[in-house]
Amino acid sequence: MKNFYNIGYEVKALIGLFFMMIILTYGVVSFFIENKIMPLELLWEFILLAIIVGLIQFILYNEKFLSKISIKIKTISHYLILLGILSIFIKYFNWIELWGISFKIFFIIYTAYFILVTLNFYVYKKITGERFNDKLLKYKENL
Repeated sequence: MKNFYNIGYEVKALIGLFFMMIILTYGVVSFFIENKIMPLELLWEFILLAIIVGLIQFILYNEKFLSKISIKIKTISHYLILLGILSIFIKYFNWIELWGISFKIFFIIYTAYFILVTLNFYVYKKITGERFNDKLLKYKENL
């Protein structure tokens, strides 16, 4: 039962993070297109998108699921799955008409954003991993 609550907490935290990111991204985009209101339907669409993306993130990167698949395959799969989901949302909810940009521009922005975020996590993990290794070496030297 404790494991169920831990998984629930992780999923809820991921969904919350993605929802916050979606809202912040919408805030930046709406600033540029001078949109002053956010329709309630759009908020529900964002909540649904955050739930789907959060669950996919949890399934792909949790150590309990798909642990034998390499991180490169998971990252490429994540990119393609998110692109597909976003394409469905864009088509179904007419977001392109709402924002006034073409799908090609969205694709370029999404790809650049995904690459930057992925590289950010890679560098962060590498730096913190190296720091941890340095601390571990110092600890072993002091024994």
